[in-house]
Amino acid sequence: EVAPEARPELFHQMDEDYFRRIEAIEFAVAHDDGRRPHELDRAEIVLTGVSRTSKTPLSMYLATHGWLVANVPLVLDIEPPGQLFEIDKRKVFALTIRPERLVLIRQARASRLGLASSERYGDANHVLQELAFGRQILARGQWEVVDVSSKSIEESAGEILALRQRHCASPMG
Repeated sequence: EVAPEARPELFHQMDEDYFRRIEAIEFAVAHDDGRRPHELDRAEIVLTGVSRTSKTPLSMYLATHGWLVANVPLVLDIEPPGQLFEIDKRKVFALTIRPERLVLIRQARASRLGLASSERYGDANHVLQELAFGRQILARGQWEVVDVSSKSIEESAGEILALRQRHCASPMG
């Protein structure tokens, strides 16, 4: 029997944390899918990996928790932006996935989009080539690798934040 206060912001306080999360979400949107590579150094976390390794959903999840996140796709036979190799490697996390899991995810997506089953996108041999290319790039960058094959977004985010905390506690190596 308490009268309502009829004030905005009672449910979501518009404090410093709120504005930080909004900034982080805007940053993640602006730096999604390899956009603005010249600003990668501004990111606190950079995710990279082949298509369908949950880079964007993971970026958005981390952003809702206030992290400035960018993501850069690894595309077969296309060199990633040089800035990815120039930033502090402790900020970069390479997302990997088991080939059979990636094939299933891509085939399901292709089916939803009405793509022909002969498309290379969901082809097992093409997926293996993409993952091999990705491993070459990851080895060159010497980034921490996170396998997302059987993890939820929350679990992957938790692993990335734990690795980041561990790396930031140690001197750059």
